Amino acid sequence: MSSIGNDLAAIRKYKGYSIQDVHEATRIPIHTIQTIEDGTIFTDSNEITTYVRSFVRTYGRAIKLSDSLLTEALDQEEVGEYDHKLLDPFPELSKKAEEKKSASSDKDDEEESTSEKPSDKKKGWRKSRKKNKAPSFTFEEEKAASGSPTSSKSERAGSADVRNIDWSKIGSGGRKSRRSKPPVWLLSTILVIILLVSGYVIISQFGLFSEIGLFKQDQQSLPQSEELEQPAGMENQDLPIELSEQSPGETSDEQLNTALEDTLFLTVYAAYERLDPVRVWSDLKRRIDPYWIEQGTALNFEFQDTIRVSGNYSNMLLFFNGNRIESFRSLYYNEQENAVELTRTQFTGNPQWATPVPFDLPDNVAEPDTVRRRPSFY
Repeated sequence: MSSIGNDLAAIRKYKGYSIQDVHEATRIPIHTIQTIEDGTIFTDSNEITTYVRSFVRTYGRAIKLSDSLLTEALDQEEVGEYDHKLLDPFPELSKKAEEKKSASSDKDDEEESTSEKPSDKKKGWRKSRKKNKAPSFTFEEEKAASGSPTSSKSERAGSADVRNIDWSKIGSGGRKSRRSKPPVWLLSTILVIILLVSGYVIISQFGLFSEIGLFKQDQQSLPQSEELEQPAGMENQDLPIELSEQSPGETSDEQLNTALEDTLFLTVYAAYERLDPVRVWSDLKRRIDPYWIEQGTALNFEFQDTIRVSGNYSNMLLFFNGNRIESFRSLYYNEQENAVELTRTQFTGNPQWATPVPFDLPDNVAEPDTVRRRPSFY
């Protein structure tokens, strides 16, 4: 059966695109692109059909294929009746596919015809062998026919020698050789290694204890009333007015406002263009889901401690409680996860993040038309 992935790869090469070009245009991982082109993504039972169709449609848009054509091809692929539907707009590729298909069918017919010949030859060889089979003689009949005696002196001597062998001693001797003790030098080497390792561990422990004791002694030797020296460059800097006017034991309103809720929300706003797509993972929904966000729409994504966002960063804005997160790609990009990673600790301790405000938008950027929570996929 023809594979939709093979045709996608052929169209991509025909139009002069590389796998890297598709990856940069769609942000689909290179490994996933390769599984699409070799067709394994359609046979993998762990892949969800919705995600497979989404990946293929995003791939097709990157190489300038229409959505209607992709939808028809995917429908055929699901029922196992795909027959180069994607190659209809490309007569050159369609002709090559037909020639390749006919060549493969001719090759299969040739292999079937040639595979019968060895079996026929083998059958004929077996028949001729049965016809030319020589009559069988027993050993006694052959010796009687030749007139030779039934046994010679050398044979009788050999049989007598075999009967006189004590097989029990031979077996016990073999067992003794296998149970032989290890050489002395091996035992000595093992003992020396054990002594060296034990000495190193003892020396390390004593050295550690001595350092801890010295540290405690230095702490005890410091005067109790001695004040800590102020770091260099901080002698002439005044404390903030809020801290200097606050009496000990009191808690300011700003410190109270820094407490964050158990469930936090990150807002992703398609401010400039449609986001195709945004992929989000959070510790409250531990899988990567794609979201296509229209321009002017903002989605709220819930998390507790960690959330990761990937997509076309230049066309999106990120907000926390309405406060805009500046330079999020350069400050919070995680190369290992290939996404911008934000954590609770980045918003803790600063009353700015804990206080909800209207959207802090840049100049010439309009308010979102729609603000809602992200849809749920099951």
